[in-house]
Amino acid sequence: MWRKMTNADFEGFKPIKFLKPVIILILIAFISFLSLTSCELKDTAVEQSDVLESDSGTYGDDLYLFDYKKIKLEKTNSIGVEIGKCNLYTDIYEDLIILGEIENVSTVNKTDLEITLDFYNKNGEKIISETIPGITNYLKAGSRMPFYYYLCEKERYIDISKIQVGVNYKDYHEGFKGNPIVENERHYYADDGNYLVIEGRLINIGTEKIRNLKLFATFYNDRGQVVFIKECYLLREEMIPEEEQGFNLKLMLDEYLPEFTQYNFEVFFEDKIKA
Repeated sequence: MWRKMTNADFEGFKPIKFLKPVIILILIAFISFLSLTSCELKDTAVEQSDVLESDSGTYGDDLYLFDYKKIKLEKTNSIGVEIGKCNLYTDIYEDLIILGEIENVSTVNKTDLEITLDFYNKNGEKIISETIPGITNYLKAGSRMPFYYYLCEKERYIDISKIQVGVNYKDYHEGFKGNPIVENERHYYADDGNYLVIEGRLINIGTEKIRNLKLFATFYNDRGQVVFIKECYLLREEMIPEEEQGFNLKLMLDEYLPEFTQYNFEVFFEDKIKA
């Protein structure tokens, strides 16, 4: 049963003396709880921090501190084939790009071309190994073939310290009857200087019909390094002797296009009679 308390009920009641020890005990218990909770939170934060720092740069600041310019590029040349003008940079998507070209410095044609890429960490351990097929089946004596490779897995390239570039091939002793060449090449700027246009024509000055015709333009910076590669669109992939066809390559000059100071065209093909 509820009743209203009167002044008589409070006579002899000493609230301060009664509450003081209770309040002190409550405060001690609360402070102890906070102290234990704080320690648990601190330990958990340390464990999470260790995981982030050891995750190969996938999280944390390691990825942003990564400097691809410190990666060493080493070339392993083979007899008759040289690797040159290699370059390494990251694009707007932070993918690691390796570019370069191989040159046939021998008097024998080459076939079954492959570029090998071996990636090493700072301890000299090989962590990635890749093989890139050549963009063409044959490389004539004195010709150059560009190559490129994108490494998109950022959690892997964060540990790279050195990249070793090599080449595999076979000698091809037969000669070619076809012989396409680039002539009358010129370039100009269009659309208020926003585009670079390169025009020219291909002529088969050989004595045999050719097939699988490809035309590549390789662009270089002021240090002679390859900065990007473009394949030119051709109307026909086959040409008979003395036949010619025009080509047109249009490049948008925006902030995403690497700076270049020169370019070179290379033609790749097979004789029609070759199986």
